Amino acid sequence: MSEKPETVPWWFTDIGDAESRAIVDAIRLRRIQCGAVCAELEGQLAQHLGVPHVVTASSGSAALAMSLLASGVGPGDEVIVPAATFVATAHACLLIGAEVRLVDVLPGRPLIDPDGIEAAVTGKTRAIIPVHINGAICDMKAIQAVAKRHGLKVIEDAAQALCSKDASGYAGTQSDAGAFSMSIAKLVATGEGGFVAVRNEQVHERLLRLRNQGVLSFSKNIFDQFGFNFRFTDMLAAMGLAQLKKMPQSIEAVRQVHHFYKERLAGIHYLEMLESLTDKGELPLWAIVLCAERDKVAALLEERGIQTRPVNPCLCASAHLSAGEAFPNAEQFATTGLRLPCGPDQSQENLERTVSALHEIAGSISSSI
Repeated sequence: MSEKPETVPWWFTDIGDAESRAIVDAIRLRRIQCGAVCAELEGQLAQHLGVPHVVTASSGSAALAMSLLASGVGPGDEVIVPAATFVATAHACLLIGAEVRLVDVLPGRPLIDPDGIEAAVTGKTRAIIPVHINGAICDMKAIQAVAKRHGLKVIEDAAQALCSKDASGYAGTQSDAGAFSMSIAKLVATGEGGFVAVRNEQVHERLLRLRNQGVLSFSKNIFDQFGFNFRFTDMLAAMGLAQLKKMPQSIEAVRQVHHFYKERLAGIHYLEMLESLTDKGELPLWAIVLCAERDKVAALLEERGIQTRPVNPCLCASAHLSAGEAFPNAEQFATTGLRLPCGPDQSQENLERTVSALHEIAGSISSSI
């Protein structure tokens, strides 16, 4: 009886000796809470992104909530959010008491439609959150033009877009603030964690206070501003610094995974790679295909020991977010998008095995994308 082959994980980052040593060193030096190691990580991230300030946070979701609060968004305000995004984008708004106004994305490229933003603005609108899905960068010039006409703040959700860029710069650096994630399936992974990139010094100071119960230092024992515990930890920041050292290799590996799939899956009738402008600097974090009979394909791959992950549901599918409207482009993406095995340390053997399986099951899929 032959042995069952090992499962191919949908994402793989090798968290190994370098990260372990960094965490142990942080503990040995009593670098536990948010302190000097967080500051070092913030400095390196700011230097890489070309911004004056980075503020770490406990998660990408916390980074979004902090960014909204620091931008003056609060209870009763409306925030425009794309219908195609992870639910955390909307939950950050709800957490601070703001209302979510959903807007559809562009056809074939699941980025918020600037024309839809214009049509969605009301007298209660205070901010726009463009989401750079899988490293694809929104039309920030058009979005900024809408924001300027209506006096709105723009906060980029760049959780999936670290190191992705276009002619205007890096994703997450082209607005009032940019929120990033360092959860496990990200380019720089610390398990949980996030950060905000910002240029304005006043907003920077507000962010520092907001993540620390409203104060810069507990030693003064004065709590006269609103805040919360959104702090990161030095132990996880140490892990982040170890990951940053690998970032050039990770960037190249992620890019090569995308190109591998794009070349080897060309011509399969039921698949199409999600567009990524890699020649212009976009960095697709995950290998996403648009897939006819998506759930059947995922089940057939699962039978062969290959993990996949569907893209997130359209936000309108969540009862607490539904606006009673149709968002056809976002819904199309939500029902066809499939994440294939990827990640900076995914083995070539696993990639080859996935491609072979996708070719093998082609005869079982009658529909074309």
